[in-house]
Amino acid sequence: GAGSGMPDKDLHSSSVLVQSEGKTFLLDCGDGCSYSLTKLDLDPDALDAVIITHYHPDHVAGVFLLIQMLYLAGREKVLPIYLPEREQDFGDVLKMFYTFSEKFNFELRLKPMTSLTEDYPQMRYALNDHLQGYGEIIAKHALKNRQCAFSIRINSKAGDFVYSSDISSTDSIADFVEGAHTLLLDAGHPAAEQVWKMANRGLKRILLTHRPNEQIRQALAQKPDNQFEEAREGSIYRI
Repeated sequence: GAGSGMPDKDLHSSSVLVQSEGKTFLLDCGDGCSYSLTKLDLDPDALDAVIITHYHPDHVAGVFLLIQMLYLAGREKVLPIYLPEREQDFGDVLKMFYTFSEKFNFELRLKPMTSLTEDYPQMRYALNDHLQGYGEIIAKHALKNRQCAFSIRINSKAGDFVYSSDISSTDSIADFVEGAHTLLLDAGHPAAEQVWKMANRGLKRILLTHRPNEQIRQALAQKPDNQFEEAREGSIYRI
């Protein structure tokens, strides 16, 4: 899915399937993700892990249907889902949806993001600034939310891949992306000048996703750039 938080007739919400050195990871699982996965004819045991970067609906709403789909498809392999925060509460939501793990033929493990690098040393995460504006509301309602939103980096011999997920500014991930081969960058939230700053971080390719704003689209159309391009939904990119 390459869409934004606003549903679009031509784009699904955020989700990225990554295959790297024998492992298959799903980064975020927005609305439409399960539908898109059916087009790939993946074996129900193909996914090694699901990583949810933050709890906005366009990044997590599809995970409940994904779990149901894998159950109905007969998955047997353990499925870890790495969550940004409140793992127990996430499990309670599954129960509210009558999605009981006792019914599954596979073990579902809800894990904190802090376990990701321990389980998969080739993967790193970095806290970004996307959810930093909610503190007053969280305090008002005495919520347990910790404003956790993450970017993900996957190391490989061919070159590193970074998924910014949603960010408010590229400054919050500038050091984290340094020297990677490909960056899948949120170009819907940051200002255009923030996006162009990524050209100075030693990246070979920057794919702009999350429905880039009109200013960015016009700039790309007027002056095509070999480093920047708009991500195309359903496309396969190789490193």
